[in-house]
Order: sequence, then C-alpha cells, then structure tokens
Amino acid sequence: MKISYTYRLYGRSKGRGKKNEITNDAISIKVKKIDPLKYNIIDIGAGYGESTLAISKSDSTKHVIACEKFIDGVNKIAEKSFLDSLTNISIFHGNVHQLLDEYCPHKSISEIWILFPDPWPKKRHFKRRLINANFFKKIRDFLKKNAIIHIASDSKSYISDILLSIHEVKKDFKWINQHKIDWDYSNITLPQTKYFQKALKKGLNPIYLKLIKF
Repeated sequence: MKISYTYRLYGRSKGRGKKNEITNDAISIKVKKIDPLKYNIIDIGAGYGESTLAISKSDSTKHVIACEKFIDGVNKIAEKSFLDSLTNISIFHGNVHQLLDEYCPHKSISEIWILFPDPWPKKRHFKRRLINANFFKKIRDFLKKNAIIHIASDSKSYISDILLSIHEVKKDFKWINQHKIDWDYSNITLPQTKYFQKALKKGLNPIYLKLIKF
C-alpha cells in the first residue's frame, strides 16, 4: 500500500530574528535529481551541519544531502561547505517526504542519518514525531538493498516508540546494534552535534540505533 503525505513542516522554518532569504551559496548547491548509481546519504534535520560536514569529510566519494527546514541552518551548511571546499554536499530546504518524492528515484539511497530529531515531548504532539512505522514504510522503496539507517535521540519515550515501530516493519528492516554497549552514543565515533552536547550537559545518555534494510 502506498503511503501518502502532505509536506507539512511543524514549527518555525527560520530562527527568531534571522533573515528569511536563502543565500546564493545555498542556492548553488541545491539538490538536483539523485543519481541512483552514486552512494547517496540523506542527513535529515541537518541543523547547522555538524553531522553533514562530518559525514562528507569521512569519504569524499559519497554524496551527502542535507535536509533541513530552517533557513539559517541551510545557509550555515552552505557557508561551511564552501569554507571547507567540500564538493560532495547538496542541500534541500524542506520536508524529507518531499525530497524523496521529487528528487529520489526508488532504490537510490544508501544511508539515512537522523540525529536528535525533534522529540515533541508533549503527549498531544507525539503524532508530529518523524519516525514511526509509516515513516519506515515510506522510505523503504527509496533505499537500496542493505542500506543503513542511523538514529539517535536522548528522549526515552521517543526511542521506545521507534523500537515498537521497528518491530512493526521487521520484514523489511533489522535493528543490528542490539547489544547495550553499542547503544551508547558517547562510546561510538559519531558526529558531535549541538544537540548531543546539550544532552550531555543535561546529564542525559543519548541512545544510538543502527538499522539495515533487507
């Protein structure tokens, strides 16, 4: 069954007091139609680009698409990309469902990174959370065989919901780091994002989940 979505963005799309225009640098590396022959990685909710840049620098042959709803984040990622002379980064300003539908052929994505997505902690807002069973069903057809999904959060309720969702889609996805020692974000070489640092300052222990698509 096809999963349909409206391309709704919850919350603001620009920071308070920030400019409302996307810079020419960001426009120049706006994502184009994805080439399925390349090793394509989507960094969802890329923020100011800590994860995008780290992934990009780890292997210049891989194409990293930063998907970010905040205009100031989009502009900052572009600025950092040019300062570091990184040529394997593209940017999409908006909703990941729209990115997939409009730019990604089926079986074109090798990895998806979702580090510290908005947990929407109030119960009445749980429906706004990005990751659920329908999300996995949505991305399934866009992923290559053996594609990897990286997820991290410091919200225990969100992690619990994600694990329940993984169980619902176990025919297509497998959770591969099930040993407790492999859950600890702090013990693994992963991008040191702003929200990871915030979690540590609050005394929280972020959880890392790694999945493979069959």
